[in-house]
Amino acid sequence: MRGINQGATDRYLDMVPLEVREAVSALSGDLRWAVYIALATEGEKYFTELKDEFGANPNTITIALKALVDGGLVTRKVRTGDIGDRRKVYYALTSAGSRLFVALYDIALPPRRPAREPDCVDLAESAHGAVAEPSGAGAGGRYDQYSAVPRPDTEKY
Repeated sequence: MRGINQGATDRYLDMVPLEVREAVSALSGDLRWAVYIALATEGEKYFTELKDEFGANPNTITIALKALVDGGLVTRKVRTGDIGDRRKVYYALTSAGSRLFVALYDIALPPRRPAREPDCVDLAESAHGAVAEPSGAGAGGRYDQYSAVPRPDTEKY
């Protein structure tokens, strides 16, 4: 088996800033995605809130949060105040994390269209079947029901 051409790999990787690649890599894994979405939709959360909500052990949630922080999508903040308060470390999206959340919706979901006019050709419908449909009720990513998917509030970001 042949090895990869590291020169070609490096050439393409160098075309995209490391920060962009790290942001995308930070979202590898369901827990990281879920935490990111929780922060995007509900706002800042304390470490213990996230740990309890996801039922994760502290090491698991720490690894997920560290990846999101290292990717530049989430920031870790400490509230000063009562020294005995164990919930003083909290996490929130960075402005880059917020903008990425909105951009992902804009890119991944088709725009909402007005009712179809009879003389219009819907290229997406004529290509129906070219893309595999998710199977089963409740499967993620169902474009036929995307209007029910809550979109991020772009005014907030």
